[in-house]
Amino acid sequence: MSELIFPKADKKATHVRLTVGKYKKAIVLLKDRDTLKGVRGSYQHGYLEARRIFKPVGESYTWDGFTYMDKNGKPYAKNGAGTLPVKK
Repeated sequence: MSELIFPKADKKATHVRLTVGKYKKAIVLLKDRDTLKGVRGSYQHGYLEARRIFKPVGESYTWDGFTYMDKNGKPYAKNGAGTLPVKK
């Protein structure tokens, strides 16, 4: 078993958006974020307005598929982060 390490979500956040490249985006429910395992991109919390418009909440993070990174490409400490156990 391994684990995914996610940044702490804002109280208003209900969804997560993962942007890969310039145009490819995935918006999933916060509880279904384990589906982002293994995919690199830009990770951001937010909520959907009018069922289709994503409104970002908080800052954007670099996601390497298993943990989130700071601007220098180093993994964040686990302080305040949520972990989710997943099967390999």
